[in-house]
Amino acid sequence: MGSIFYIERNGQKYAYESTSVRVPGRKNPKTMKTYLGKVDPETGEIIPKESRSRPKEEYAKHYGAVKALDGIQKQMGIFEDLDAVFTTMAPNMMGAAMALAMNPSAMDFLHYTVEGSVIKETCRMRGMLSPSAIGDLSEEIGGMTVAMDRFFGRRIARDPASFYSLDLTSVSAYSGMEGWAQWGHSHDNEDPKQTDIAMVTDAEGIPVMFRMLPGSIADMAVMRSVAEDMQGMGCRGRLVTDRGFESAENISALLDLGTEFTVPSDAKAEPIKKLMTMAVSEMRKAASHAFHEGSAYQYAEFEVGIADLDSGYGYVVRIPANQKDSRENNERFEKARKLKAFVVYDPKKAADDRNQMMSMVHDMELRLEGTRPRDPEKAYRDLPASVRRYLDYSVDDGGVMHMVRKDNAFTFADNRSGMSVMLTSADTTFDEMMTSYDVRDRVEKAFDVYKNDSDGGRSRTGNVERARGRLFLKFIALMLRIRIQNILRMHDEDAKKGTVKKDTVCGMTVNEVLLSLNTVFAIGNTGDWRLTAVSKNVREIFRLFGLEEPKSGKIVLA
Repeated sequence: MGSIFYIERNGQKYAYESTSVRVPGRKNPKTMKTYLGKVDPETGEIIPKESRSRPKEEYAKHYGAVKALDGIQKQMGIFEDLDAVFTTMAPNMMGAAMALAMNPSAMDFLHYTVEGSVIKETCRMRGMLSPSAIGDLSEEIGGMTVAMDRFFGRRIARDPASFYSLDLTSVSAYSGMEGWAQWGHSHDNEDPKQTDIAMVTDAEGIPVMFRMLPGSIADMAVMRSVAEDMQGMGCRGRLVTDRGFESAENISALLDLGTEFTVPSDAKAEPIKKLMTMAVSEMRKAASHAFHEGSAYQYAEFEVGIADLDSGYGYVVRIPANQKDSRENNERFEKARKLKAFVVYDPKKAADDRNQMMSMVHDMELRLEGTRPRDPEKAYRDLPASVRRYLDYSVDDGGVMHMVRKDNAFTFADNRSGMSVMLTSADTTFDEMMTSYDVRDRVEKAFDVYKNDSDGGRSRTGNVERARGRLFLKFIALMLRIRIQNILRMHDEDAKKGTVKKDTVCGMTVNEVLLSLNTVFAIGNTGDWRLTAVSKNVREIFRLFGLEEPKSGKIVLA
C-alpha cells in the first residue's frame, strides 16, 4: 500500500496514490503514481474515478471482517496506543493482530489471511507477513519489554477499571526456550515442560497486561510482582484473584502496597479454620442473611491480623479468653495489621459439594464393597486421598472387604459444605466483595479464548524474545475477540429480557460473526475497487457494534 497525496487544479482537489516499485537492474526504486479520484470538498472523502474499462486482472479480498475489526480497534484506541509506543512497527503489528483475530492459526500462516483480505491496505502495512517477516517482527517486539509496559500503562490509563482479575496458565513448549520452559505443575494437564503466563484483565474481561514467566514459578510467587507492576503502571483498582494465590506473605505484600484486594482463602491455615467454626453460630442470626445478584447467601465477617512470626508471616484472629494461650494470641492480634475475612455460605454450592462428595463415596463403595482383593490394604491405599478421607474398611473372616464410612469426616464435610472464606482489604463491604469476585471468571474466559480460539497451544519457537513477541500479538488479538464476545453476550441478554428486539445476530458466536462478515468482498485492482452485496445480517452486525454500515459499489481502499 502506497501513500496518498493530493494535487489542486482549478479549485478542485485530486487524490493520487504513490507506490515505490523495485526495478531489476536499478539501484533505486521507481515511484508509480496512480490516480484515485476527486476529493469531495464538503466531506473530504475520495470520489473514486470512473473507469471506462475493467482492469485485465481483478482480485477478490475479504472486506467485511477487516472493516469491522478496524472500527472496533479504533473505538478501543488500540492502534493509537501501539503507534504512540512502537511507532513505525505499529501498522504491521495491528495487521498481524487483526489476522489472528480473524483466523486464529500458527504465526507462519498469517500471511495467507493478510493476502486474502484488505488488512494490508487498511492498516497501511509495509511488506507482507511472510513466515520470516513475522518471525523477525515477533523477535523485535519481544525484546522491547519497556515498550510493552508503556503500552500496558496506556491501556490502564485509557479506561481505569474498578476491578482487575489476575490468573495464571501454562503453555507447553517444544524446546527449553533458553531456560524459560521448565518442568513444573501444569495448569492444563499438558506436558509439564512449560512457560507460564500471568494475565490481568479488567472488569469486562479485556486483557490489560501480561507477564511471561518461567514454568517453575508457583502461583503465590506471582501475585506480589504483578501487583507491584500494576501499581507502577498507574492501576488503582481492586485486585481480584482465584484460589492458589493466597498466602499470608502475599496478603502482607498487598497491605504494604496499599492495594485493595479480594482473594479467596484455601482455608488451610488454622486461624482461618477457627473462623469457619465461629461462623456457624454467627449464621444463626437474621442479620447474616443476604441477597446478591438474584441468589441468597449467609455470611459472617471477621477481622483478621497479619503477624510477623518467627517462621514468617501468618494469620492471627481474636479468640475467646477461656481458650488456651488466648492472652498471648490476642496481644499479637492487637498489634497485627488488619484485613477482613468473609465466611460465606452458598446453599447452591452446598448441594453441589454434597453431591460431589457422595458421588465419589458411592462409586468407591460399589467398586470395593463385597470384593475379595488379594491385598485389601493396598486396594484401600490406591484410593484417592479425597475418598479415603471419608471411608475406612474392614475385612471379615471370609476375606470379604467392607467399606466403613467415617462419621466425623461426614459431619465435618456437612458443616463445611457450601462455605468459603474471602479475604479482603479492611474497608470492604459484603456487596463490594461479592461484586468484585463475580468478575473472577472473566480472566478464566479470556484464557479459554486464548487457548481455544487464538492458537494458544504449544510454543513453536525456542527463542524467548520471539515467543514473548508472539504472545504480545496474540494479546492484541485477544482484546479484539473478547470485545466482540462481550457485545454479543450483552446483546443476547438484552434480547432475553425483551429490552431489544431479537435479530439475526442473536445467538451468534465470535467465529460465526467474523465468518458472516467475510461474505462481503472487495473486488478489483489498484485504484478501482467495488464491494459485493451486503446482507441484512452483516448490516445488523455493524449496527450492533456502532459502526457505519458498508455499502455495495465503488470504494477506495485506504
